[in-house]
Amino acid sequence: MEQLTCVTRDYAWGSTSLIPRFLGTPADGRPQAELWVGAHPGDPALLPDGTRLDDHIRDHADEALGDHAHETFGPRLPYLMKALAAAEPLSLQVHPTSQRARIGFELENQAGIPVGAAERSYQDCFHKPEMIVAITRFEGMAGFRDVDKTVRILRLLEHPWADRVAKELETAPPFQALHTVVSEILDQHGEGLEQLVGEIAAAATAAEERGHQAFRTSGRMYLDRASVERESTRLFAQTASLARKYPSDPGVLVTLLLNHVVLSPGEAMFLDAGVVHAYSSGFGVEIMASSDNVVRAGLTPKHVDVDELLHIANFTPMPAPLWEPTAVSTNTLTYRPPVAEFELTIAREPGDRLPAEGPRTALCLDGEVAVTSARSRHELRRGETLFVPHADGPIALEGEGVVAVASVPVS
Repeated sequence: MEQLTCVTRDYAWGSTSLIPRFLGTPADGRPQAELWVGAHPGDPALLPDGTRLDDHIRDHADEALGDHAHETFGPRLPYLMKALAAAEPLSLQVHPTSQRARIGFELENQAGIPVGAAERSYQDCFHKPEMIVAITRFEGMAGFRDVDKTVRILRLLEHPWADRVAKELETAPPFQALHTVVSEILDQHGEGLEQLVGEIAAAATAAEERGHQAFRTSGRMYLDRASVERESTRLFAQTASLARKYPSDPGVLVTLLLNHVVLSPGEAMFLDAGVVHAYSSGFGVEIMASSDNVVRAGLTPKHVDVDELLHIANFTPMPAPLWEPTAVSTNTLTYRPPVAEFELTIAREPGDRLPAEGPRTALCLDGEVAVTSARSRHELRRGETLFVPHADGPIALEGEGVVAVASVPVS
């Protein structure tokens, strides 16, 4: 096993303090959004001798990966782990299926768009299911909300546009109605859109205040109504904030249709292909299939591809996509969504059971620990990372701390 040097990406939505504090480095005022812990060719980690982790794995595939991962995914690390720190909402986005990723990648190749170019949506030919596990309170938007609940929330705005959208959602099957409404929203542009976003932001601020007043003055409220009021109050505050940052972006209006998700530390959500989402704020560990394919529709200065998003998004209403972990031992949780590329284990105590085979990457979340195998022993402090090859066999944890270990499921 070998300690890694990992790259931090400084997207505009990143926090200026969370990752520097996590890594124990001085903040320089720049937003730092993601620490990439893996072997994606876009920003692979480096071994102590300067070798890229993706090159090392390709050149030592059997030792690094083991039979299962090598035979299933080829000579590559099939997952990517990140520490993610959001101070502002990420772009409104969706990820493709494996089939659509292959098609989209080839179409952009045929169009002559270089890999890595800002105007590409498909940087590789792989799908990108992903999961976020909260380290701090973490907020985001994910999946289209139950239509009946959305109708009630929209009518709280007391605005003609919101009333019209609510009526559209009531008069057609949910999938069809949401596809139509989102298509209409994303087709708007110009001064008319900017005026509408401003009006909706003002309506949201007024509705938020009415919601606070209702809570202050009502002695009793039906549980279902209370749920709508709580979500709408958070949602409307977010709408007003987004409108200030993106006053002419139709994505602001689309967020009114999505589940607003709040995670406490240790809670997780899993985002499969087609789930429209945008993280809002907080610090967490993210794990995904090793891909950088993102199809965006708004809330970003980056490349937007509305037609592709409308083509691949899942418009079927769904609950907030929370994912429950499994307790492996008293203080060890494993998060294993229904994908072949990854699972995430978070261990908190010495002796906790950790993944015993395949390629593993470890990220120390807190404290100081030692990761040991029959072949070696490495000490980690908060923010430090480690690559453990299949050939090292079972590993154990010593010391007092918390470690996130990414691995490939074996059954």
